[in-house]
Amino acid sequence: MKKSNERRERDFKERIERLSRDAAACSKNVETALGELASVKSALSSIVKELARIKEMLADQNGLTEQKLDAIGDGLEIMEEELSEKRKKAEERSPGKESEYLSQLQYLRADFENYKRFVEREKCELGDRLCECFMLDLLPIRESLEVAVDHAKATGNSAGLLEGVALTLKQLMELMKREGLEEIQADGMQFDPFRHEVLARVPAEEGEAGNSVREVLRKGFVFRGKVIRPALVKIAVSEEEAAPDVT
Repeated sequence: MKKSNERRERDFKERIERLSRDAAACSKNVETALGELASVKSALSSIVKELARIKEMLADQNGLTEQKLDAIGDGLEIMEEELSEKRKKAEERSPGKESEYLSQLQYLRADFENYKRFVEREKCELGDRLCECFMLDLLPIRESLEVAVDHAKATGNSAGLLEGVALTLKQLMELMKREGLEEIQADGMQFDPFRHEVLARVPAEEGEAGNSVREVLRKGFVFRGKVIRPALVKIAVSEEEAAPDVT
C-alpha cells in the first residue's frame, strides 16, 4: 500500500506541474493578445482624432490650397492602409484567437475539475481501504468474543463474565455494522462462488437442494458492498460429486 500511495503522490505532482505550465502558458498568450489589442486600439484612436482634424480643415473652405488638399489626400491614403492593417490584426486577435484561448481555458478548467474529482475519489477509496484493514484486524477479536460467549453459554458458568463479554461483543458488532460491515448470509443458501469458499463437500440429504450450504465453518463479511472475507462453507452435493476421486 505504501508503494501505491507513493505512485499516486508522484502522479498528483506530475499532473499539478503540467496544469501549472499549461495555465501559465495560456495566461501569457492572453496577456500578449490583450497587449496587442490595446496597441491596435491606441492606433485606431489616433486615426479617429486625425480624421476629425482633417474634417475640420475641409470645413474651412478659405484655408484650403491645392498643396493642403494633396497633403490631406496623402494622409488619407496612409490612414486607410494603417486602418486596414489594424483591422486585420484586430480580426486575427479577436474572433479566431479569442475562441482558441477560450477553448484552452475551458480545457484547463475541465482537466482541473476532473483532477479534483479524481483526488476526491482516491481519498474516499484510501479511506475505505484503511477502514477495510481495520475491520479485518477487528474480526479475530470479535470471533474470540463470540467463542467466549458460546463457551460460557455451553458450560453455564461465569454468568457475570458472560454478561460482560456479551455486552462488549454487542457493542463491537454494532460499531462494525455502523461502519458498513455486514455478515454474509450462507447457511442454507445456494452456493455463491463470489461470497462463499468451499472447504468440504458432503452428500445431499433427501429433500436438500444440491449445491446448497450445509454448514458455515467460518463466517464471511462484506464491507461497504465489497467482500473482504468469503464465508468458508461445507456444501451439499450429489453423491458422485461428494465421492473422492480415486483415479
